[in-house]
Amino acid sequence: MSQTMAVTRHPPIRDQVANLLRNAIVNLEFAPGQLLIERNVCELTGASRPSVREALRQLEAEGLVESHNGRGTFVRVVTAAEAHDVYEVRAELEGLAARLFTERASEAERQRVRDALAELQAATEAETATSAILAAQTNFYNALFDGAHNDFLVRTIQRMQVRVAQLRALTLAVPGRARASLEEFMEIGRLLLDGDGPAAERAAIEHVQNAGRTMASVAPITTNGK
Repeated sequence: MSQTMAVTRHPPIRDQVANLLRNAIVNLEFAPGQLLIERNVCELTGASRPSVREALRQLEAEGLVESHNGRGTFVRVVTAAEAHDVYEVRAELEGLAARLFTERASEAERQRVRDALAELQAATEAETATSAILAAQTNFYNALFDGAHNDFLVRTIQRMQVRVAQLRALTLAVPGRARASLEEFMEIGRLLLDGDGPAAERAAIEHVQNAGRTMASVAPITTNGK
């Protein structure tokens, strides 16, 4: 080949800014409906305005922000219908992943589940920041999905992960949900490690359904600016 196939050492600035903003949105550092002022984002990130604009366009394509002519760019608020759809699909996918895990997971992947549960329990009982609890949950799910050994399932779930993580952060903000969620995770983990596929599948589905009911109690969940 006459052209090099080498990649650059660092991602473009716009991608770095997009990652920073994406994480801030997922962790609710930027609240649903909040106006993102380009000048402020430039100051926060040290990036140029063109790079910030490109990053915001990328996040708009992902459905995390939306632009209103003459008013600016806002963190997109999840609609009740969208949340319902996400939880409906997520319940089935996570239930399937739980059942497959009991059939296919290696001992190393089972140990990752144990470690993630210990991390999640410590973070929840210490009442640490939501970001720490979300990180522990993410570690649990990574172990679960890897242990399912189904690449197509993993790719399908990954396309939902940013939206799911944002919804997770919203439900954890509801009083009492973090501890209830911990109990559900511990039960799922117990069934995974016991190798009880059907019961693990049911518990995983029920956990997502409980999260969906909690999400439905968060109001208002409407499209911002409407």
